[in-house]
Amino acid sequence: MMLLDIGNTAVKWVIQGEGKFTERGNFVYRDGDFAGRAGTAWGKLPAQPAAVAANVAGAAMEAAFTGWVEKHWQVTPAYIRVTAQAAGVTNAYSKPEDLGVDRWAAMIAAYHQYGGPVCIVDCGTAITIDVVDANGQHLGGLIAPGASTLKQSLLAGTADIRMTPADDDQLLTLLAGGTQAAVNNGTYYLCTAMIDRVVADIVARFGENTRLVMTGGDAGKLLSLTGWQPEHDPDLVLRGVAILAGEFACGT
Repeated sequence: MMLLDIGNTAVKWVIQGEGKFTERGNFVYRDGDFAGRAGTAWGKLPAQPAAVAANVAGAAMEAAFTGWVEKHWQVTPAYIRVTAQAAGVTNAYSKPEDLGVDRWAAMIAAYHQYGGPVCIVDCGTAITIDVVDANGQHLGGLIAPGASTLKQSLLAGTADIRMTPADDDQLLTLLAGGTQAAVNNGTYYLCTAMIDRVVADIVARFGENTRLVMTGGDAGKLLSLTGWQPEHDPDLVLRGVAILAGEFACGT
């Protein structure tokens, strides 16, 4: 079956067969052409018997994905929902549904993979940080703007700074020799400084045996800057979706 992490700007997907991820890909849909991008990514795949998604992009995206899958594969996808407890993890939120489903899936995968206490840092459009203790209790978390969001805010508030997607591929350095590189470096350093401070406080409170796991589209760049040595787990959310999809299949 297909498992998906539908974020605010991109879709990450895998095909799971016999307990393993056999095919994978991702695409950006920010320009609004979801059906076209989906057709390019999935048009040559065999029809999937099931699709399970963690979607944080809202009702319109859920409708668009459901429509595509029903039209091309004649199945109705399932969506992970956040609950008070699942797969050995207990939600800290008084209103469980207020927690982002990608955070929920990532916490469940991290707890199953690394045990607890574990600190999960997801670096995407937003940066989220959550902690799960050794008993599977979610202790809470925080949300901050991600690098792309910070850059968009800066560009919206200035008249003479212009950037293209290619500018984001520049190597990070301490001091930049151009405006675009300076914006990149500043935003990534700002994100890293926040992460490092929060992780330091978490380790001080919950102990030096706290595992640190990073995931998300910007994790690769932030890994090179952070003063910690986290696990880099790009498939964390998708593995959480797989665990929860297995619970669905068992009727739990």
